[in-house]
Amino acid sequence: MIGEPTNPFATPLEILSEWYFFPIFQILCTVPNKILGVLLMVSVPAGLLTVLFLENVNKFQNPFRHPVATTIFLIGTTVAFWLGIGATLSIDKSLMLGLF
Repeated sequence: MIGEPTNPFATPLEILSEWYFFPIFQILCTVPNKILGVLLMVSVPAGLLTVLFLENVNKFQNPFRHPVATTIFLIGTTVAFWLGIGATLSIDKSLMLGLF
């Protein structure tokens, strides 16, 4: 035998996905319950779709006059960057980005 026997049901912690999947990958890594992790993963596109229907948008209006949609967009972008950067770190430092 060359090395340790492999376990097909255990994923090593060193595996990283592509950069555009980092926030979703980080959600799956940090949530202990996998069903909750999948529900959170599905809630990302569902949340993006609900922003479209929050305010009645006239195509001739300034999009920055919609404070609810703009606030949700800015918070979502900040969280996505936070989770994306955290996914490149080890699990013990990932959520706080090694700051605390």
